[in-house]
Amino acid sequence: MKKIFLILFSTALVGLTSCHNKDWEFNDFEYQSVYFSYQYPVRTIVLGDDIFDTTLDNEWKCKIMATTGGVYSNPHDVTVDISVDNNYAQDLQFDNGTDLLIMPTTYYSLSDDQIVIKKGELTGGVEVQLTEAFFADPEAIRNTYVIPVQMSNVTAADSILSGVPQVENPRPAVAGDWSVQPKDFILYAIKYINPWHGYYLRRGVDEVTKDGVNTTEVRHQQYVEDDAVWQLTTRSMTEVHFPLDYQNKEGQNLNLEMNLTVDDDLNITVSALNDTYQVNDSVRVYNFVATGTGQFVEDGEVKSWGDQDRDGLYLNYEVGYDVEIDYQDAGVIDTETVHYSTIDTLVIRNRGVDIELFTPIVN
Repeated sequence: MKKIFLILFSTALVGLTSCHNKDWEFNDFEYQSVYFSYQYPVRTIVLGDDIFDTTLDNEWKCKIMATTGGVYSNPHDVTVDISVDNNYAQDLQFDNGTDLLIMPTTYYSLSDDQIVIKKGELTGGVEVQLTEAFFADPEAIRNTYVIPVQMSNVTAADSILSGVPQVENPRPAVAGDWSVQPKDFILYAIKYINPWHGYYLRRGVDEVTKDGVNTTEVRHQQYVEDDAVWQLTTRSMTEVHFPLDYQNKEGQNLNLEMNLTVDDDLNITVSALNDTYQVNDSVRVYNFVATGTGQFVEDGEVKSWGDQDRDGLYLNYEVGYDVEIDYQDAGVIDTETVHYSTIDTLVIRNRGVDIELFTPIVN
């Protein structure tokens, strides 16, 4: 009996070890098509460094990509004629309710009026070169501008996926006008972040004076990755918002912020954005001032989190303000004078850019 069992076991083992993955044996589809994979992408130009290659970004460039489908391997070069068609972007808003604007032609140029998908590749693109005028526009840091591009003709493929309408005069951006959505156009939104935009790990020391009473607050965890996460956001090519987490004596966040300006030598100037903040109906901050200096140092934090060198942002600044609380029910107004003297170290964690799509709204 044992002998029979061993024979059966050996046979099964041979069967298992002889299994292997076979190559695909499926045929290509009957037709090869071309299309834009996404109709409403948002491309963020990441200036400075990131975990992915930002070479194109730092040349003020990006690519609008087209795709071919219906084949496992593209047997030849496919050429798609493209053009900018502003009609695709008329009377639309972003999904946050702001107007969708057509990018001015002075803000960019396209490298070609065709997209070539090379033999053996499934995607190809046309290069967008942005200009100084784009980066000088204060609206370019948020979802504002799109480049509306359409496909008009294809060579060496069978069709363009232009959709199937279910109404007369269908609008490209209105899903309800189509039984099969068109993929022959793209509203390519572009914005940018400057090199200091991102999420940082923050630690430091605050010397605090409130109505003449002095205290010292140390913000420093044992491991840098456990320090407070702090987001700095782009204001312009050379400026970032720096939020402050100051509270009043009732524990309410005052939502104050500073401005950091970075020069060509990576030296930083600290300043106030506003001198007055109406926090809510009963809390007001006034006489707000912020002054100081700092420096951004590439790889300044040696063997930081993850045992890698990380960019560091170092600040030394003074903040002062008065905060007023109106206890309306009691008819009492309480005022407190506050001063901070702070030394900060911020270690870059990540730039905070993810894949982003939007859904247009028809005006």
